[in-house]
Amino acid sequence: MTMVIFDLWGKFAHFRKFYTNSSSLSYSVPPRTTIEGLIAAILGYERDSYYELLNANNMHVAVRKMGKTRKVMQSVNYMKATSSGEINSPKDHTQIPFELLMGDNNIRYRFYITHEDKKVLATIEERISENRPVFPLYFGSAPFGCYIDYIDILEWSWDESNKYETIYTVINNDKIQEIDIKNIEGYLIKERMPRDFGEGRIIKEVTTYIYEEEGKPLRAKIDGKYAKLSNGESIVFL
Repeated sequence: MTMVIFDLWGKFAHFRKFYTNSSSLSYSVPPRTTIEGLIAAILGYERDSYYELLNANNMHVAVRKMGKTRKVMQSVNYMKATSSGEINSPKDHTQIPFELLMGDNNIRYRFYITHEDKKVLATIEERISENRPVFPLYFGSAPFGCYIDYIDILEWSWDESNKYETIYTVINNDKIQEIDIKNIEGYLIKERMPRDFGEGRIIKEVTTYIYEEEGKPLRAKIDGKYAKLSNGESIVFL
């Protein structure tokens, strides 16, 4: 089995937390549903047309944070429109707190993508390696464009172990038996994020994930199977 590996990077990002209301708070890493949207943009799928093809049963995704990020709260002016006419000629505005994600030297994430359909995976690899996404790519919101760095396409296989393994990606909390807390460098982050969409963009599944703040690998005992790459890296799918 093969896996496409690539980086996306940009200056700013905003991955809105699904449970926020008036304040737009951001995750520090893109949820799986956001990654689905990025892959759909690369392939040229229209909104709401890709949920089954790119769901967790068909497309396997892992993400690695490639550096430290920080959050800054800004106030954003939104139009207050109560009718279609006020969209073109707004009478009022409202200010919303907006959490902006940034890094000292851009924001960068590494994505590991494989698909049950080899033709779909081949198309993803072709588009990414040639840097030819069909639609523009954004880090969660239209003002925050991002760019592709193709890394590699590698062989991978399922593996199991009852020992500590070095995991390079964000880890589903349900897959963790134990973390080697004594040897952690940095700080652990725990966030609850959507995992899959259904029809009408209804969230089907929400899962808790663990990762190190700067993206450093974690030594952990994994419950069940994880992916072992031909370059020696061990990763866990979202």
